[in-house]
Amino acid sequence: MQISVDRTVVLAVDLQGENSAGGVWQVEDYETVLANAAKTLDAARAAGIPVIYSRHVLDPDGHDAQRYEARDAKGRPLASRSDRPDVAIRDEVRPEPGDVVIDKQRFSAFYGTKLDLLLRQFDAEHLIVLGCWTEACLETTVWDAIWRDFRITLVRDACGSFNRFAHQVAMLDMANWLYGGQIGDADEVVKGLSGEP
Repeated sequence: MQISVDRTVVLAVDLQGENSAGGVWQVEDYETVLANAAKTLDAARAAGIPVIYSRHVLDPDGHDAQRYEARDAKGRPLASRSDRPDVAIRDEVRPEPGDVVIDKQRFSAFYGTKLDLLLRQFDAEHLIVLGCWTEACLETTVWDAIWRDFRITLVRDACGSFNRFAHQVAMLDMANWLYGGQIGDADEVVKGLSGEP
């Protein structure tokens, strides 16, 4: 695994509280995903790589939710509402000074956000991507990055979904189209970021 720190940005997708056990968007083995994300983020910061987080956040009344999204009896979205504490990024991977957090209302972190502008400001051409709902928010973000000609490094074990099968299928789907990209485990990515073989 070769990882250049030049023109590289880490994109951490939706590492929010509602993915926890018992949460609305529960991710299988989320504690392991968070631990692997944390060590990758620490290594990236140590290498001087900028970190951008996305959060899926909706207006409490659902004005910006998808038209057919599930809602409660009052018409409010069931998940990702800004008035709920579990919309916050988990403490284990919380943003640090200098990190950037963007809020999104659709799956892709590019759709309707300032992410593209931020990546241009960082002069990025390579994204290290990790985060949640591999076959939804993470994968749509990766496709949108590919269409914009970014190289992608996916941190396989710092990503997760509601079950391992959905996660693995999405990883395989992306692996087939990551021209100029790569997929590795957190330990491999951390070594690559520190210049080790």
